Amino acid sequence: MTNKALIPSQNSRLPAKPRPRAKGFVELLGRSNFSFLQGASSPEEMVSQAVEFGYDGMALCDLNGLYGVVRGFQTIQSPSLFTASPQVKENFHYLIGSELTLTDESSVVLIPMNKQGYSHLCEILTLGKRQAAKGFSKLSLEQIEKYNQGLLCLALPPWTDERYEKLEKIFDNRLYLPLWRDLTWESQEFCRQGFALEEKYKAQLFVTQRPFMHSPERKPLFDVLTCTLHHTTLAEAKNKLIQNSERCLKSLEDISWLWQDRLDLVEKTVEISARVTFSLNEIRYRYPASSLPSGMTPTEYMRHLTLKGAESRYPEGIPDKALKQIEHELELIKDLQYEDYFLTLKEICDFASERKILYQGRGSAANSVVCFCLGLTAIDPVKMDLLFERFLSRERREPPDIDIDFEHSRREEVIQHIYEKYNERHAAMVCTVIRYRSRMAIRETAKVFGMPLAKINAMIKFMGRDGMKRLLDPAVAADFGMEPGPWKMFMALAQQLHGFPRHLGIHTGGFLITQDPITEMVPVEKATMNGRYVIQWNKDDVDFLRLMKIDVLSLGMLTCLRKCFDLLRDVKGRDYSLATLPADDKPTYDMICRAETVGVFQIESRAQMNTLPRMQPRNFYDLVIEIALIRPGPLQGGMVHPFLKLRQNPPKEIKYAHPALEPILKKTMGIPIFQEQVMKMVVAVADFTPGEADELRRVMSSAWKRKATMGGIEQRLRTGFARHGISSEYADQIFKTIEGFANYGFPESHSASFALLTYASCYLKCHYPDVFACGLLNSQPMGFYAPRTIIAEAQRNGVVVAPLDVQKSDYDYTIEKTAAGDLLRVGLRSIYGIPEVLIRRIEDSRKEEGLYIDLADFIRRTQLPRSVLLKLAAAGAFESFNSNVRELIWNLESLSLDQQSFLWGHPKEQFELGEDDDEPEHLPFESNWDRLRREYDSKGYSVESHPMSVLRTYLHSKSEALREKRFVPYFSSEDLKRMKTKTKVRVAGLVAITQRPPTAKGMCFITLEDEFGFVNIVIHPEIYQKDRTTIYTRSLLEIHGQVEKVGAITNIRAERILPLG
Repeated sequence: MTNKALIPSQNSRLPAKPRPRAKGFVELLGRSNFSFLQGASSPEEMVSQAVEFGYDGMALCDLNGLYGVVRGFQTIQSPSLFTASPQVKENFHYLIGSELTLTDESSVVLIPMNKQGYSHLCEILTLGKRQAAKGFSKLSLEQIEKYNQGLLCLALPPWTDERYEKLEKIFDNRLYLPLWRDLTWESQEFCRQGFALEEKYKAQLFVTQRPFMHSPERKPLFDVLTCTLHHTTLAEAKNKLIQNSERCLKSLEDISWLWQDRLDLVEKTVEISARVTFSLNEIRYRYPASSLPSGMTPTEYMRHLTLKGAESRYPEGIPDKALKQIEHELELIKDLQYEDYFLTLKEICDFASERKILYQGRGSAANSVVCFCLGLTAIDPVKMDLLFERFLSRERREPPDIDIDFEHSRREEVIQHIYEKYNERHAAMVCTVIRYRSRMAIRETAKVFGMPLAKINAMIKFMGRDGMKRLLDPAVAADFGMEPGPWKMFMALAQQLHGFPRHLGIHTGGFLITQDPITEMVPVEKATMNGRYVIQWNKDDVDFLRLMKIDVLSLGMLTCLRKCFDLLRDVKGRDYSLATLPADDKPTYDMICRAETVGVFQIESRAQMNTLPRMQPRNFYDLVIEIALIRPGPLQGGMVHPFLKLRQNPPKEIKYAHPALEPILKKTMGIPIFQEQVMKMVVAVADFTPGEADELRRVMSSAWKRKATMGGIEQRLRTGFARHGISSEYADQIFKTIEGFANYGFPESHSASFALLTYASCYLKCHYPDVFACGLLNSQPMGFYAPRTIIAEAQRNGVVVAPLDVQKSDYDYTIEKTAAGDLLRVGLRSIYGIPEVLIRRIEDSRKEEGLYIDLADFIRRTQLPRSVLLKLAAAGAFESFNSNVRELIWNLESLSLDQQSFLWGHPKEQFELGEDDDEPEHLPFESNWDRLRREYDSKGYSVESHPMSVLRTYLHSKSEALREKRFVPYFSSEDLKRMKTKTKVRVAGLVAITQRPPTAKGMCFITLEDEFGFVNIVIHPEIYQKDRTTIYTRSLLEIHGQVEKVGAITNIRAERILPLG
């Protein structure tokens, strides 16, 4: 009888045979988007995916550089506290390396095993970059051989016996061959070659996925990048595109299944990884040793200079509070061994002082009394009650970050001094990563899709200043001839491309200066600018590795102020400096409260000028708040209007959302204005840890914030606030403020440093308007306003402006002393399109040989080309020879200026005029408008009249006709002062500024200028969209609208915008 228990039922299943699984795996050939168009995922995405898949490690090996390695390292070492990051496997091994393309067109990946190997890799990469044009590398195997010690070599296919033997001779048992299976015939052939070399030479093989992306979903983006790299379209790319999406990171199960016949090669990666002991933590930075007086240590010399500076800063005696703070700071600087850093900066600033280059430190360095005493900053942090730990903290152990602004016209002298003192082996500039922004992402993706250039340009024009969001509506697809499906894919790819690295740029002034050769620490490559070298890391990378950089920045206002101080000394006999200008000057603050701030520092914008009459700044700290107030942080958080209301009508008692906020927000009437306040708030009432608050600080200092991080911050903020009984509405405000600070916001110390320059520029404008205008014009280009606006403002303030004259004008604008008083003489630099060297020829000849006798004498002595002579004539510079400019131009056109000809300086043809020939006196009459246009075309303004004053008679007559028909007539800026709110008006003027800030919710603001002053135009989104072409293509506008008055501020709310004429 059969035992039924032994017979399996229909529903039972035989136990499945378990799939083989490798014991471990390390991806040794990871590539990120820092391979520039040859990788479709960020370093953070690559490393995070490897962690999520449970790998034992990951090597990031981008093409010809170490650009992204710090970002990957940070993902492992310091993941965001605000995102749900996968748990990093214990002993996860993060390796770094680089894939090098050699001159014989073969490729190898080099991974440093130890610190020596890392230094050798940096030297190799630097050598390759210096031998090639920017963005390329040029290296031979022979050059690599010199630095092969301490490096693993992963030789990429194809292989031959000859190549293998050559590499094995150099690297011996440090040579490995990678194999991958991506379902292509090519990978099968590479496997065949590898197995043959294994059998013949016992070559060491290992498995890789050769990944170009972290997920197969990035394949379409990788195709876009490939087409962009090869300047082709998706339709024409053909075999340039990879065949499938297999070249991505896979789970360990999938890798094991693919290589079930050779699991030993999968596990070999763990063995290879174990040979690598190097970590980026091993990089030890040594700042250059300072030149010290004999017998003094850096600590002693630092103390000596600080106390000496303190005596100068506090001439009436060093306050006990300041002395106590000095001792505290010096002790911390000694413990952290940062003396050489401060002494190096002191030496650079001393060099600037010797050359009479104006400078000022700013940022968190202004929190340090030591920096103040050393002369690195100009703000007394003891008096301002600024927190030193914002600058330097034993707990954070972050290197100090001191930003120093120099005159923008002379910063190059400082940079050259640094290169001369430390040379290119020990000094290089920090890079910036140039990324795909909205327009470029759309443009490049559209090219790849094969769209015609006209359609691409129309698309970019349609975007305007709104960015991609205008194109996200599927309804616009038809406007550009595309179906909704392809359009959706096109926009999705453009959005993915947005923010990807394009190439390296040069930081505005960040320097890394080292005691040891810098190329042992980080690869260095040539910048576009001749004689400049940049490291392959940006400021965030440098900060994370705690390397100390110095920031040699530039500021146009410093150039202006230095030129003003020189003019005051040389012309007015007043010897001022930033430190000696009279403080708390009432007429200066009166001028600021009237918003007469055209041209001054930081408070000259339309938004600032609208705020000043409401804010009514009356002391230095009011200026500090004003400067920080009109920034994206407070604006997006909706803090500005509540603050101004409190300022105008101070309540008896400030209400705080929580009692713990009172000490934090007391100075700003309960409203968060500064970055530091937001950081203190989240610790006090949202239960942020110090580590979370520090990450928040970094987020608020970064323009390229990640959505996931911002989402985590928002959730953390809401949870913490709710726990303390704070409303969700207040949490909304604070989070929007944080988002705004991530775009642009000021810490208190930074704003205080800027406020010093703001006050100085306002004082000079108030008391010496001619000197201020002269210094400002000689420092162009800078600021919001064109020279014509600066000159018109000076004239409204009583400055007499004298026109161009080759007999009196220098290259720069000058102050002339006359019996009637001082006047501002227009400089020859104002004329468009004449090189400085030619203009200097005019000035030099006049100073050496005296005034010019006549035009012929001028031409003979200066030897200027006809094109320059014509520009001088058109600008009115020859009117002292002949006031009829058209006749002058006629004569200049007919002169022979061939220096080899005996007719040089005479008319080309001498003949008797016939009846039909035009004589100079019969040239067409030049009207006032013709003259104005000629001067505007040649230098952008006229000192004698404003375009609106010339048009005013025409507008008056037109107004009469409009009144007869009971239509609204034209009004001037002077008329508007007497108008009541909601009055219908018609105004006309010259466009001075057009602004559409991202914080304004689609609003646009125009400042029109007429002969009496300014007219502020407010344009709502619907009017802007209708008339945007007119706004951006016409310089003379006619606005129909109604008056809106808020206190002393008058705006026109536009209802229609037309070209004037």
